[in-house]
Amino acid sequence: MKISNLLLASLGALSLVGGTPALAAPSLLVGAPATPQVRKASAINAVHYRKLKAAGATCHVVEVDLYNPHVQLRAFRAADLGTRYRTFGSFVRQTRPIAAITGTFFDTATGTIICNLVRDGRLVEMGSVGHTLALDEVNQPKWMSTAGQYGGGHNWKDSEFAVSSGPTLLRGGQICLNPRAEGFRDPGLFRQASRAGIATTSRGKLLLVTVNQGVTLHKFAQVMQALGASDALNLDGGSSTALYARGNYVSRPGRRLTNVLLVTVRPGAPIPREVELEALQADENQLQPENSEDFGPAPMPEKIDLSTQDIWL
Repeated sequence: MKISNLLLASLGALSLVGGTPALAAPSLLVGAPATPQVRKASAINAVHYRKLKAAGATCHVVEVDLYNPHVQLRAFRAADLGTRYRTFGSFVRQTRPIAAITGTFFDTATGTIICNLVRDGRLVEMGSVGHTLALDEVNQPKWMSTAGQYGGGHNWKDSEFAVSSGPTLLRGGQICLNPRAEGFRDPGLFRQASRAGIATTSRGKLLLVTVNQGVTLHKFAQVMQALGASDALNLDGGSSTALYARGNYVSRPGRRLTNVLLVTVRPGAPIPREVELEALQADENQLQPENSEDFGPAPMPEKIDLSTQDIWL
């Protein structure tokens, strides 16, 4: 769901589990804290994919070990490839990541990205909507309250990666939906729709999560809770919902995108040839959507009437 409809080589191994086990999500995703041995492990073990049930919804989860020094998260735009829009498959083929997810909100009519994106300490897109997740050069997460403040007013020099989006789903493990305070005024954002989100856990994990069926924001927040997330942010969803995990498109968008978030290998680390080949050979049309209903585009934030906010949530 846009709010007008929200690197490059990669690595790692990803464990693909084809079933949908109805197991308690925290037991699957929240393990023991990373040890020094884990931190020294090859980046090939840093990324894992699972499909499972959480809070009654089938979800797709890419888990990234932030303690592994060989992986990084990158914001990437169609503009970086010389175009305004790209298909999700084109992003994957061009950048060859280990995993990728929908990025932040954009105006599909113009391709304008309306939230902050930061890469290598540089603000590449600027907005004032939503709060922010930033990672430094050692993947230390920092959750920032940035809604209502344009990104140009922040110092991003210590942020290797940052994305602003929303609304915020969790803070400290508790649901804290307050879209109006974050600048979201679009009723289309609050109806049932497929979802994409990003989260961190208290044990050094980053989660990239999609739900292909239509769910409310409150249900999506419950999903993040069930997965063991401590802090979580909603990303662009609806027809923009997209997730790729090592050769497999597990959530496929219904429109072209302007930006994505990539899990990649850090410069200087070896890039497994099979990972590159998987990205090049993956069939983006292989996915049969779990719910084929397209909930359609949503209006821009300025057009939102929040008088029925409690009903939407």
